[in-house]
Order: sequence, then structure tokens, then C-alpha cells
Amino acid sequence: MTQDPWQSQTQTPQDPPFENQQAGFEGDSVLPPDQDGFFTPAYPQQQRLQMPPHFNAPPPYAGGVNPYPPPVTPSPSDEEPPDDRMIYRAPPKQRNIILWLYISLAVLIIVLISVAASQFFGRQETKTAVVTISEQGTTFSGRTMIVRNELVFQQENVSDVRYSAEEGSAVSRGDPVCTVYSTGFSPRELERLQSYRNSIKDYHKVLLGAATTPDAQLARLETMVMQRAQETQALVRGASGNLLNQEQLLKEAISTRHSYLKQKYIEDTKLTRLYDNENSQLQRIETWTKQFAAMDNGIVSFYTDGFEAALNSANYEKYSPQEVRSMLSGTIPESAERPKNAIDIFRLVRQFDWGALMLADDLSWNPVVGDEYRMLIESFESTTVMVTVESVTRSGGELMVRLKANSAIEPILYTRSARVQLSKSVITYAVPASAIINQDGLIGVVVQYQEGPYLVPVEVISQDATQAHVVPVNAGHLYEGLTVRLF
Repeated sequence: MTQDPWQSQTQTPQDPPFENQQAGFEGDSVLPPDQDGFFTPAYPQQQRLQMPPHFNAPPPYAGGVNPYPPPVTPSPSDEEPPDDRMIYRAPPKQRNIILWLYISLAVLIIVLISVAASQFFGRQETKTAVVTISEQGTTFSGRTMIVRNELVFQQENVSDVRYSAEEGSAVSRGDPVCTVYSTGFSPRELERLQSYRNSIKDYHKVLLGAATTPDAQLARLETMVMQRAQETQALVRGASGNLLNQEQLLKEAISTRHSYLKQKYIEDTKLTRLYDNENSQLQRIETWTKQFAAMDNGIVSFYTDGFEAALNSANYEKYSPQEVRSMLSGTIPESAERPKNAIDIFRLVRQFDWGALMLADDLSWNPVVGDEYRMLIESFESTTVMVTVESVTRSGGELMVRLKANSAIEPILYTRSARVQLSKSVITYAVPASAIINQDGLIGVVVQYQEGPYLVPVEVISQDATQAHVVPVNAGHLYEGLTVRLF
């Protein structure tokens, strides 16, 4: 039976059944009630004590009776009853491999289309590039004729040459270089002169031995001669000093002593006759000899190649590329050929003023006057010097470059022709190759200034399929960081 809201949830003792109430009055003995029994009196025939009335009983129900019991509502509880149901697990669905393959292909196609579209539209949008600075090295090679600032001395009808200066030595203006003897001169003339001088020397000893009083002046002069001779020998053995100057001092000391002896015994007739014989022989020899001295400061050399008169700083600019090609093959210009009976005595080479005539191998090279290059001379001892482009001549399919140098002459003192390499490091500006345009024969790049696009003329130093290295024709019109248009 369900409880109404007005009923208490506390269990109240129920009245005994009607039969038990009547039997309670019949017997005298009373048994204790059974707490576990459904009916309290176990023996109805026995009389039990009358229970006190319960005053908390509800009033009797006067409504109708529902013959159907109400549905049982489970009471709430913290602990749920054990669930004997089994969880249903659906069988795994079979994956469709072909479907996933189609999906993957579709995704791949979408990605490829997106990448292609982004590149296409990006290429359309990328119309400019930024100018960057770069260093570009260039090398040009060719054959070269060396041009020195030199002067060659020639003499006809020469029989002998006696050199006073050393080969490759530096001389000053007026220094003796050599003595040249002409045809007809015989070495016996020098032998006869030496015999006269030996006779004078021996007779001096006789006169000095016969002297009874010492000569202080003569002793001082002889001491000076011995001192100069010892100093000269020390220089020959390797001491530091100028040997030419020392030899000149020795000659002056000997000449002073000789003049003193001649003046001292001027009244001696035999000595006077010996001096006259010496002077006559000297005059005879001078008719066949010629003294050469340095006309300027420079380096003296006795080795010549025949091109000294043809190639020097005074006339090298007049030659054409074809004439230089002929000289490279060993042909001397007719205008510079020496006389038939003349020979080269020596040449005097001036320092720090020389050049070269170069026939370039690369005919597409466009050398600029005033540009500096490092020139490597390929010889037995490779020499590197700095040269400057002086002028350029194109003729007959040849490119000739005149080069000027201002360095020491010793490394190329004996070099006339050689192969050379010119190298140069140029600061250039790198731009994409597509930025180079040719507008009415003018090569340049279009620079995006704030005022608008302008064509800047440039010279292309080098170019490949993707990049070009250029320099502006007008300095300052192109520099790093500018924006150029691409075409």
C-alpha cells in the first residue's frame, strides 16, 4: 500500500487482527509476543493482556479502493544494483581503400593547383628587384713588347772596348762608362805606352834612392796612395761603399804623387825625355780611342737586342697592331736598323718610366683609358707590376693596348717580349639578368625613383642566365639598395 503525503514515514505498530483481539479476553495466561512472527499471539486460545490503545493512528480511510496495486518505484540509493547486461559492441566496419585513395589524390591535386597558382600570381606580382653590391674579378691575357726609356750608344769601326762601369750598375751623369778603340788600333800601342811608364817608375826609384835628405811631402803623398789602395781592396773583398768613387780617389792620389815627382825633378833631362815619350804615345793612342760617359742618371747595360732604337718611350705610340705583331716575330723596323759597320756599345736605361704594347687575346675586351691592372709577366722569374691603360687601338682584327708603368726597371731590364696576364678587381652592382634592357642602342636598367622610373645607362661587366654585374656609365646614378624593374 502506498503512503499518502500526510502519512509519516515512521513505522507504527499495527493493531492485531480482529480474531486476536477477541481471543485476548478468553485466556488467563499470557505469552510473550514473538518479535519475528507475523501474528503476535502464537496461540489464539490463550488470553493475552489488552494492549493500550494507540492514539497516533490515522483516521479510517473512507475513499474507494483501487484493485490494482501502484507501480513499484525504486527507492533512491547511493549503491546501484549490479548490472547483468552486456555492452553491445558493433563489428568494425570494413574500410574502403579505394575511397581513401581517391581522397588522397584529390587533396594532392588541390595542393598542386594551389602551389602553381601562388607561383603564377606571385610571378606576376614580382616585377622589381633590389640592387646589391658585388666584387667582380676580370683577367685578360696576350703577348707584349716591353718598352723602356733607354738610349743606346753606337760606334762604327770598333776594334776593342774597355769598360769602366760594371754591368747593371747605377751611374750618374758624367761617370765614365767605357773606352772604345777604332779600327787600326793595335794592342802593341798600349804595350809601348806601358813600357814608357815602367821606365819612368824605375828612374823615379833611382832618383829617390840617391836623395840624401828625407822628403816629408813625398812621404805624405805615398802614404795617401797606400791608404786609398787598401780601401779599394777592402771594397773588392766585400766591404760596404762605392767602388767607383773609391777607384776615382785612388787615381787622384796616384796622379797627385806623379805630378809632384815630375815637378821635383823637372831639371833632369833623362826624366824629361821619358815624359815626352809617354805623352807622344798617349796622343797616338787617342787618335784611335773614344771615351764614353753617362749622359744622365740610370742603369748601364752592355747587352742589347736591336730593338733599343725602335722601341722606347719617345716613339712607341706610333706603331700599329700589325707592326707590333711583326716585331713580336723578331722583325726590327727598317727605320731603326743600325748602320752596317756600327755596333752597340752600351745602353743607358732610366728608372721608373717604362711601358708595354699588348696584343690582347680577347677581342671582345673593352679596356678603358685610365684603368689600372695588375700585370703578371710570364718569364723565368714571374714578375708582377701595376700598369695603367694609356690608349687603345683596334685595327685589322687586332686589339692593341698601350700600358704605362711607374716601377723599378730591374725586373724587366733584360726582357723584350713575353706573355702577360692583366687582372683587375672591380666593384660592380648585381642585378637580375632580366633587368637589363636595350633601348635604342642604349643598354641600361630602369630604376624606380620616388619621382618615377628612369633609365640608367650601365656597362655590363659580366652576365649569365640569371644575374648580371654592371657599373653605371655616370658615377653615382646606381648604388646599392635601389629598386630596378624586371622585364
